Amino acid sequence: MASIIYQLKPSKKSPEKSSIYVRVYHGRLLGQKCSTGINVHPNHWSVKNNKIKSAYDKNNKNADLTNLKRYIEDILENVRDYSTIPNGWLKQTVDNYFKGVPVQNKVENIVEQETTLYDYISEFIANSKDQINLKTGKKLSYRVYRDYIRTFELLKDFAGNKPLNWNDIDLNFYDRFIMYLQKINIGTTDEPKYFSANTVGKFIKNLKIFLNKATEDGINTNLKYKSHKFVKISVQSDNIYLTTDDLKKIEDLDLSNFKGKEKVRDLFLIGCWTGLRFGDLSNIRPENIKDGFIYVEQSKTGDRVVIPVHPVVTSILDRYDGQLPPAISNQKTNDALKVIAKKAEINEPITISSISGGVKHSRTYQKWELVSSHTARRSFATNLYKAGFPSQSIMKITGHKSENAFLKYIKVTPEEHAHLLKDFWVKTGI
Repeated sequence: MASIIYQLKPSKKSPEKSSIYVRVYHGRLLGQKCSTGINVHPNHWSVKNNKIKSAYDKNNKNADLTNLKRYIEDILENVRDYSTIPNGWLKQTVDNYFKGVPVQNKVENIVEQETTLYDYISEFIANSKDQINLKTGKKLSYRVYRDYIRTFELLKDFAGNKPLNWNDIDLNFYDRFIMYLQKINIGTTDEPKYFSANTVGKFIKNLKIFLNKATEDGINTNLKYKSHKFVKISVQSDNIYLTTDDLKKIEDLDLSNFKGKEKVRDLFLIGCWTGLRFGDLSNIRPENIKDGFIYVEQSKTGDRVVIPVHPVVTSILDRYDGQLPPAISNQKTNDALKVIAKKAEINEPITISSISGGVKHSRTYQKWELVSSHTARRSFATNLYKAGFPSQSIMKITGHKSENAFLKYIKVTPEEHAHLLKDFWVKTGI
């Protein structure tokens, strides 16, 4: 017999009201849930007894829950094969119960209500706002939520007046959607600008997230998107790092007449010697620093890391009475860092290659033009790697889960790898 349980779904508008959902499931053959239309305060619900606590059931809603469960059981009693139960059956059954429709309404009389691709994605995005990351225990970030919305908007714009559905998602669709994304001008007529290859890849990744969840829920049966050709585009970025000599130039720079930029410089240097993301740096308090170590839980991964306090960091903390310099917005930080790096004469020419609009472009910059807040973290990892510190230990701090991803992240040139090998031979005598 199938299992029937009640579950709460928190309200997006009011934390004091949750909807009671009924869930019916039996292994992989059956899995449906829908709202009963009954609401309850979360504190008034008994998880153990799967009902409203008696003291708070003034309107006798528990009777409805008990009778609805029996109503569903009576219908399922005559079902031999749960796989024949169509989508939308439970919702219609619940509606019938509250309308007073007799139990003799059998499963085969229910007309399947197909969930469209657009309906599913729309509901997925709405639910993702309250989604909890099982690894970190935290809600989905606003950035990811925003990217989901953008992906859905682009998908609908691509389809135009003829909405896409499940069976439309194949390799032909993939090729056409990629071409469409590559041609979108996000700049102006005079100065056109196009999505980078990695941004296009991000949209494909999000689409596959939607499709994987729909497949898992039994809504989508078209698996053509699982082809090895239906891939997230990804190219290695030409990001920079600052050498220890570069960092010394920035550290020695006299910014006493530019207090705002001095604070940006100091926080940036702390990032260069801790490897922490700027979001995590802004959360560090004096109590996180004990006996020469920084203890912090990374906001993105939920991992707890311990980092020794570098002498440069100690010097900065002393100037701020044990506190970290205050952070400003990311855009203002990046603008200030470029000014600081230019003053420090970080002028090495760097040629950057990128793909946008499906076309490869190359441009040469002075190094200071490419410095941003994330340069700190990449500099930390790259400088430690070049100094011979074990990759696995660096990864414990940066949060990289695979050495392959880590080695793509750090910026070590073929020439630098050759020098590392040469130094190793000198040290070992091999």
